[in-house]
Formats: sequence, C-alpha cells, structure tokens
Amino acid sequence: MAQSFITAWLLPLALAFIMFGIGLSLTLADFKRLGKRPAMVFIGLLGQLLLMPALAFLLAWILQLPEPIAIGMLLLAACPGGTMSNVMSQLLRADLALSVSLTALSTIGCILTTPVILHLAIEGFGHTTAPVVNVAHITLGILIIALVPVGLGMLFNAFLPKPAQKLEPNFQRFSLLFLCVLVVGMVVKEWDLLMQTGVLLLCSALLLSFATSALGWLSGAACRADSPVTRTLCIEIGVQNAALAMVIALSFLHTPAYSVFAGLYGIVMYLAPWLLISLLCPPSRKVSGVNAPS
Repeated sequence: MAQSFITAWLLPLALAFIMFGIGLSLTLADFKRLGKRPAMVFIGLLGQLLLMPALAFLLAWILQLPEPIAIGMLLLAACPGGTMSNVMSQLLRADLALSVSLTALSTIGCILTTPVILHLAIEGFGHTTAPVVNVAHITLGILIIALVPVGLGMLFNAFLPKPAQKLEPNFQRFSLLFLCVLVVGMVVKEWDLLMQTGVLLLCSALLLSFATSALGWLSGAACRADSPVTRTLCIEIGVQNAALAMVIALSFLHTPAYSVFAGLYGIVMYLAPWLLISLLCPPSRKVSGVNAPS
C-alpha cells in the first residue's frame, strides 16, 4: 500500500514540484529572444528529441543490451532537458537563456515524442515481460506532471518575479536531492540486476553520454555558433531528465528495472559535457552578457 502511494502519488508530485521550479526561471522574453536565432533552436531540439533517441537505439542494438537496460536507455533518451542542464549551463558559462528555453520547448515536445519512442523501444526490445504502453495515458501524465507545472511556474515568475528569483535555487537543490533519493531507491530495489550488468551499464551510460555531448558540440561548431551557444548544445543534448525517466518507469510502467539505466546515467551524465567543454573551449572567468539570466 505504501509503495503504491509512493509510486502513484508522491513521485509524480515531487517531479511536478521540480518542473514548477524550471518554470520559475522562464519568462516570455526568453521565447521572444529565441526567434532571433531559429537555427540554434532547431538544432538543439533536433538533437534532444530525435538524434539522442536515435543514438541510444543504435547503441542498444550494436551492444545487444539486455531487455531492461535497452528499454531503460531508450526511455532515458526520450526524456530531454531538466533543471540540472540549466545549472550546468550557468556553471560552465554557456548561454543560460538558450538553455532554459530549450528545456521548456523540449518539455513541450516530449509530450508527443516520449510515449512514441517508449512504445517503439518496447516493441523493438521487449521480448519477454515488457508492459503494454498506453501512449495516451503517458502523454496525459507528462502533460500533467511536466508541462502544466512549468506553465504555473512561469505565471508565478510573471506576477511575483522577486520571490521567484529567491525560490529558484531551492528548487534546483530539491531536484538534485530528489534524483539522489531515486537513485538510492533504485539501487536497493534492483541490486541483483546491477550486480549482473554493472560494468555493461556503466560503459553504456558513459558511451551514450560522450557520444551525445560530442554531437551537441559538433553541431554548434559546424554552424559556427559562438562559444556559449556551442557549450549549451553540448550540455542540452547530453544531459537528460533522469528523474522524469525514473518516474515514468516506476509510476506509469510499474517496472523498476527500466529505471536502472536512468539512475546510473543521472550520476555520470555531467562528466562528458564538463570534460569536453574544459578541453575544447574552457569558459573565461568573465561572464558575458549573453550568459546572464534574464
């Protein structure tokens, strides 16, 4: 009964709380500003919503990953953005306005793409006891726990900007704490699977993270984008919303094994963009105007 309450209500509510925090960092001006550089927005969304899942599918097929890891990888790849990508963009002096706006736009987009990608993943890799995916149910769930809270956060920021600015760091800290709790719970619940596939899991997560972060970097470099924008693409395409993937696995699919890859990826996904950015284009000490939050 307690477990049912946690997965059915507590986890989705906590995730909605986090998504509300993302909304606190957004204003309508962020979206208006994106109209001045549609190419970068298109590249970012293409990488987040399509290229990241395509790379995950290719890796899962090449590595012949076991069913729960393969489906978990595709589920993770279908959940773009998240507040931690915005934190990384701020720390690494990327284009923060572009980062938070891509997070919001990809959240809108994943309402359509995540259920479809998940359905294809289970059709392609679910050969034994994979659950039936109710696309409409998951779409509605993502709408309620992701998009609606972001909109409410934006409204709060529009009418009460000063309290929103003070509250936002607390939501970021809660997001990190929530992900840590999910990871610990996943480790306890799926200890046997972790012991059986630990090395394969770690290698798969690192390979996907480095491949997608490099894809983001190369996309920006190929378009001759400035350094902050290139850093943003590197971060936004490589860093995923691991918490959303884990909540979908636990609360919608009721299959904890699918949360294992997302839990591990949520730990290692910061290494690749940090290393690539540090080696290829270390951020200067001076914060340029484009990086400052609006």
